[in-house]
Amino acid sequence: MGEGFLGKEIRRVGRNCILAGLGGLVIISVFFWAEGRYFFNFFHGPFPIDRATLLSIQDPNARRESFVTIRGDETLETGFEESNTDYIITTHNPILALKAGDRLLLVKVSKDTDATQFSGDLTSIPSDVQSQVLAVLQERHPELKGRFLPVMLDATSYRLNGYIGIAAGTLIGLALVWSLWKGLQWSAKPETHPVWKKLAKCGPAQLVGSQFGAELRSEGGGETFGAARLTTNWLVHSSAFNIEVMRTADVVWAYLQVVKHYHSGIPTGKSHFVKVFDREGALATISTKKNVAPNLLQSIQRRAPWAIYSFSAGLEKMWKKQRAEFLLAVDQQKKNTQASPAEAKPAIDKKELVRV
Repeated sequence: MGEGFLGKEIRRVGRNCILAGLGGLVIISVFFWAEGRYFFNFFHGPFPIDRATLLSIQDPNARRESFVTIRGDETLETGFEESNTDYIITTHNPILALKAGDRLLLVKVSKDTDATQFSGDLTSIPSDVQSQVLAVLQERHPELKGRFLPVMLDATSYRLNGYIGIAAGTLIGLALVWSLWKGLQWSAKPETHPVWKKLAKCGPAQLVGSQFGAELRSEGGGETFGAARLTTNWLVHSSAFNIEVMRTADVVWAYLQVVKHYHSGIPTGKSHFVKVFDREGALATISTKKNVAPNLLQSIQRRAPWAIYSFSAGLEKMWKKQRAEFLLAVDQQKKNTQASPAEAKPAIDKKELVRV
């Protein structure tokens, strides 16, 4: 089973999965290493900081402990807030001034409060806060010049990004480990790939695989359309991380899909795909060039003239929710085709399906 065209293709897929798994795990590791300071604070903070240390800080980035807890004497309103809109959600974060002796520390909070203790990220004052908050406050109140510390505290949600990063990293990491494990398995034992289980439904898998290989060789590799090959009885589509094989006798639906691409509302191009479904629900999505797609559909049609070669919302709904009725209609068309092949010539619908 591990030899021949399918064996080579499965090993290629396996190698790609190994490389993707290893490469992805390295990237995740580098990311968490680069964010080591943040995650140190995430797990060990917040760190209490005394007033003398706070007043002496000039560059907060020079400190490893950035997630700190600060206690002041009094909280004052500045009349300013930071407004952020993500999609349709707008958040308002008031900017307060915390008194620490005769000095003032700007503190960004989630909501107005008169608390005098805050925990958050100790950072340099952003340029927009410098120009739009500090400069205005000092212009309105000249007596405040020189009283503000050169740092500020972001007391909104220090750990939120960490929770998101850990959750995303865990999910992606598990997917990459699965890819690595499957790649190692398929490279060592190609017969464990799901394609062999599918071939086994057509008869003894080894025999069917041998017949497929013999047919492919006898037809000079078959008709080639990019990553897809067509022989008299088989359609095989190889992608970077998978290989799909289906009998042309089982093809029930195929159509052209055109996807338009936009950047900032401006059309930047189109991608063309031929989507082929078999009666078991398997799908081969074949990326093609515009001038190649009709030839591929015509070649499939010659081998499976009973299939449906058009797209509509009704057909899609029927395929998803009324699969039995869909297959029954195709089977009836197949009977009609076999009874009078000269009369049954279903045309390919060349209408483009556009997904924006």
